[in-house]
Parts: sequence; structure tokens; C-alpha cells
Amino acid sequence: MSYQIDFSNDASAQAQKAHAALKNHLAALLGVEAACIVLASCPEDARRAAPDLAGLPLSDVTAERVSAPALIRLGPPRAPVTALVLETQKDVQEAEAALAAPPLVLLEAGIDALRPAALAAAQADRDARARVLDEVLPLLGAGAQITEHGVRINPALAPGLGLVTAQDGTLFIPDAAAARALAKHLGARASGRRASVRRTTKETDIALSVDLDGEGARVDTGVKFFDHMLEQIARHGGIALDVTCEGDVEVDAHHTIEDVCLALGEALGQALGDKRGIARFGFETPMDETRAGVWIDLSGRPFARFDGVIPGERVGDFPVEMCPHAFRSLAESMKAAIHVSVDGENAHHMIESCFKAFGRALRMAARIEGEALPSTKGVL
Repeated sequence: MSYQIDFSNDASAQAQKAHAALKNHLAALLGVEAACIVLASCPEDARRAAPDLAGLPLSDVTAERVSAPALIRLGPPRAPVTALVLETQKDVQEAEAALAAPPLVLLEAGIDALRPAALAAAQADRDARARVLDEVLPLLGAGAQITEHGVRINPALAPGLGLVTAQDGTLFIPDAAAARALAKHLGARASGRRASVRRTTKETDIALSVDLDGEGARVDTGVKFFDHMLEQIARHGGIALDVTCEGDVEVDAHHTIEDVCLALGEALGQALGDKRGIARFGFETPMDETRAGVWIDLSGRPFARFDGVIPGERVGDFPVEMCPHAFRSLAESMKAAIHVSVDGENAHHMIESCFKAFGRALRMAARIEGEALPSTKGVL
């Protein structure tokens, strides 16, 4: 046989390997020594193991360096593996002696949570949760305050609000979905046109966020020219765009480009909501020696047409054949009709013109013009 499959590790050995892998990955991310990290199954266990640090605030993992001591939540609420970052080996030894090693399932959840797309998705969810809680706080009565776990209100007010709280008045709000459910229950109208999407396949892991009324772009797909094209959509579309993607670019760029465009279309569709008040239609025909036109109908009916032949095989690390494919993927997941026409001689200019024109057309189609739905059917 030309290859081997390792079946030598039992569950205990797998857990030990996962324990070391999680500590090493977290140490590299936070800029600390792995020997200073102690893992616990949940924040409560971590605090009991280091009682002197019981008042230490619980932080979410980010790519920023930390200073000891620190208490960091790694996994999601369903798998709340937690890290203690301690100052001395004596502190580490005492904490380890007081803790049982987290089970393999929690360690694996922690490892998954440190993937770039997972970190980006978690940050987007925290931001969305914070925005919604800020909006609903005035509706929860005098003395309501945001806490580590959610919101604490006067328990006496809960029945009148149709809410059941913990004994101390805490409403446990672990994520943005729970915050939005609370807002809907209280009759609060969602502000802003935003959406976040996590898309994971065998080939790609993507976290993508859009804000139709924001600005700026942070894009990292592993395909540099494609990053530049997505930045053009954000700039010319007048939107904020945040994209993190881990893809199999060592094979080719196809899956990364296709899946990111599917995620982008899905997020744009979600951010548009019921499309009430939008212009619905958009078009743009620039630029220079290259002429590119894009026409968009945010109709709810996916269709794509691409007219034009782009010369050559690649522009940098971007296969030219993926330009039409990108717009087909956008149309499919955005549920929009997108027509693209391009004419020119320089492949770089032709592709860039298409993405810039798409951004401009999107800006026109998504702009708010009133309160009504732009359809006699009453729905899009």
C-alpha cells in the first residue's frame, strides 16, 4: 500500500492529542505560552479551580494578545469549553489538580471554534446580539441591565412582559438569534439591513457579513484578485462587507469563488428582508476602454445571463472562467435576475468592470425609495 491510515489511538489518546492541539492553537492565537493555559469544561468549573480569580470577567476569544490572568470562553453555549490563562506554573498546577480534563467532544468544539471563519462568525454574532440588546433594553423596564449572560430585569415586571426569568431576573440570551426572538416578542422593529452567513462544505469554510447601509470591507478568501473584486462590490455598492474563507485553494480557486458568491448572495437576500421600499431595479454601464453593463432585478426569481468573452485563462490567481460563474452563483442564492454584458480586450479590466458595475447596480436596486413593496403582487 502507498499510504497508511492510523487506527492506533483509542479515545483517551485522541482526547490527549486534542487537548494539546487546542492549547497550542490558542497559545499561538493569543500570543502566550501553551504551558500557561489550563482548559476547563465550562466557565463555572474554571472559576472553581481558581477561586482567587472568581471575579475575573469572561472574555470571548479573539485574535488579540491577552495578558494573564484571563478567563476565555472558547466553545459555543452548547459546548462551553473554557481556557484559563495563568501567570505562574504554581497557579497552573493548582488549577489542573482541581479540574477534570474536558471530554473529547468539548475539545473538538474548541478546536472548531478557533478556525478563522468560526472566529469571524462568532464576532459577527456577538456584534448583532449586542446591537439588538441595546435596542430592546428600554422596553424591559426600569433597572434593566445587560450582563454577561444576557439581560437582568426586575422579576416583578416579567409576567407583564410575557417573560419567564431566572430567580434573579436574568434572561439568558446566548446568541443573536435569542436576542432577535426577544425583540420580536417585545414588538421591537429591527433596525438596519444586515445579515451574517456561515457556510461550511467539504471544500470551504466561510463566514460572511453584510450591512447594506454601512461601509468598508475586510476580505480574506485566499484568492487575492477575488478579494479585490469583492472589495469593489463593497465600495461601489455602498455596503459594508466582511468575508473570511478557508478553501481548498491548493487544488484550485473554483470552490472558494463559487461558495463565497453563494454566501454573499444569501446574505444580501437576507439583509434585503421583505424588500419593502427598495427601488428593486438597478443598472450600470461604465468604463474606460472596457464597457461593462449589469442589470439587476431583485425579483425573488433567480436568473443569470452573461454576455461577453474574457480572453486568456487567468488574471493573477483568478481563473477567468469563474467570472460568469460568480454572477450565476450570486443570482441563484440572492434570488435575483442578473444580466451582465462586457466588451473589451484586457481581461483584468473586463472582470473588474463587471464587479464594479454589479456594485453600482446593487446600490441602485437596494436603495430605499419609500415604504411600499415595488410589486403589484404585494410580495417579492
